[in-house]
Amino acid sequence: MTKLKNLLLRALSGAVFVAVVVGSLLCCERAFAAVMLLCMVVSMHEFFGISRALGVKPQYGLGMTIAVVMFAAGYIIAFEKVDFFNEQNLIFAPIPLCMLVFFVELFRKNAQPFTNIAYTLLSLMYVAFPFALMSAVYSANAEIMLCFFILLWANDTFAYLFGITLGRHKLFPSISPKKSWEGYVGGIISVVVCSCFLHRAFNDIAMVHMVAVGVIISVTAVLADLVESMLKRSAGVKDSGKIMPGHGGLLDRFDAALLSLPLVFVYVMVFM
Repeated sequence: MTKLKNLLLRALSGAVFVAVVVGSLLCCERAFAAVMLLCMVVSMHEFFGISRALGVKPQYGLGMTIAVVMFAAGYIIAFEKVDFFNEQNLIFAPIPLCMLVFFVELFRKNAQPFTNIAYTLLSLMYVAFPFALMSAVYSANAEIMLCFFILLWANDTFAYLFGITLGRHKLFPSISPKKSWEGYVGGIISVVVCSCFLHRAFNDIAMVHMVAVGVIISVTAVLADLVESMLKRSAGVKDSGKIMPGHGGLLDRFDAALLSLPLVFVYVMVFM
């Protein structure tokens, strides 16, 4: 009975998450940006929590401020047209703030100053930067942004199903004993098939581009999930948070997206 209750709770919270993300995507760029900004702030908070579990003391306030500036710069460059300055210059706005991270640590007088600096900057590269790129991908092709999430979730689902039914050979047993090569390959094949079906629904996107995006996602998503598992295992933490019952934290939900989206961004900007 308890397992059934947990399964239903997990399904419900997952459905709400999907509805909010897809609903914001279908609504408008401002709604999508608002939802992603909130998700980024929560994910950053969870990352800092894992860092503290490792004994690190990252610069929470400054790190969060730089993350919001990065996200705002990405949004303005992608969507807003302003007359009083060249909005493209906003791409440089986070740089002086990142340099400030080094100077602030002088006044904190902690035993591991460069570890604190490293984790503060890592939070920006690992969490904030991918979220900041979402506006650019959405602006370039909103349908690709929607397909990105659909294919990401499809990969997660099919890799799990192939893993529990056919999984025999462990992928990285020292990090995640449940993930298998069979699940990994099954996820890739399933996402390629899903990409072909999505091409029929979004026929403005060429088949080759849809499949290429699907392959990028399926190849990197499982590995990105393992990267976050490696981080949590090193800190002795099971989940990044508790905001999503049955799933953990938002960082747990976006872990696959964080390392696959930048590659999708490069593909979209170069080839589409």
